Amino acid sequence: MHHPVIKSIAALLVLFSFVAGATDFKVAVRAHNGIEKAVSQWQPTIAYLNKKIPAHQFKLVPVISLKEITIQAGRGSYDFILTNPSSFVEIESLHGVRAITTLVNDRSGHEESRFGSVIFTRAENEKIIGIHDLKGKKLMAVSESAFGGWRVAWLEMMKNGVDPNKELSVIFTDSRMQKDVVYAVRDKQADAGVVRTDQLEHMSQSGEIDMRYFRIVHNKNTEGFPFFHSTALYPEWPFAAMKHIPMDITLQVKEALLSINKNNNAAKIGKYIKWIEPLDYYKVRNLMIKLKLHKNTPHQK
Repeated sequence: MHHPVIKSIAALLVLFSFVAGATDFKVAVRAHNGIEKAVSQWQPTIAYLNKKIPAHQFKLVPVISLKEITIQAGRGSYDFILTNPSSFVEIESLHGVRAITTLVNDRSGHEESRFGSVIFTRAENEKIIGIHDLKGKKLMAVSESAFGGWRVAWLEMMKNGVDPNKELSVIFTDSRMQKDVVYAVRDKQADAGVVRTDQLEHMSQSGEIDMRYFRIVHNKNTEGFPFFHSTALYPEWPFAAMKHIPMDITLQVKEALLSINKNNNAAKIGKYIKWIEPLDYYKVRNLMIKLKLHKNTPHQK
């Protein structure tokens, strides 16, 4: 039998090792445009956290694969996560993570905390007018795990009586770049495509495409939202803390993020306006349930 004093010392050593190791925190970021772009975009935000919270050190960990983010989160490899809404909901249900802020993006000068999907085709393609016309056609999207780049549009099709997995020929880009989806539709490699909202406008403004050659399928109008969209809108990416992070650290990170404004380098280089109190991600949870993407996703209103 172990002596009580020895057991107490062992417990203290475990506690001390946790506290000592808790000075460094890893922030996993979904690198949907590649590792290099993720580093250039998000390192200034990590540097801002290091400046505002000097007692601790934060390290950026860009990850391309959403599946890898989920796996590593389960292994305790990360402390904070910045990822797309459906990825967040999956990690929330499996491993415990809580949103502490929501991103407000700078989209062509507009402050946007919501986004969705755009379904589009070539303007000359008179065979595709509505969602039902997509049946039997070739549709391209960026990846199966993309949120605005696929899953939101997938649900919209299902709601309108079209099962893309059974009634369409869906192909995903090898590059995981949404620009390539647009180019594929333009170059007639696909009949239609799906990208996240504002992607088409951004490419048009930069001179990469001419919007006169494209038409939006199932175009919606939502008050206060200036971009083409074919679907409902969902909250932007959350910055989230894993459940093992002490509340005082979480609050320090949240306070630091909320103090960022559009004039900070973190926001300018990160191409966002600010962070706000976390929005409610119930619509994302419901999407995951309706698409049967994760059986453990809790149904919350």
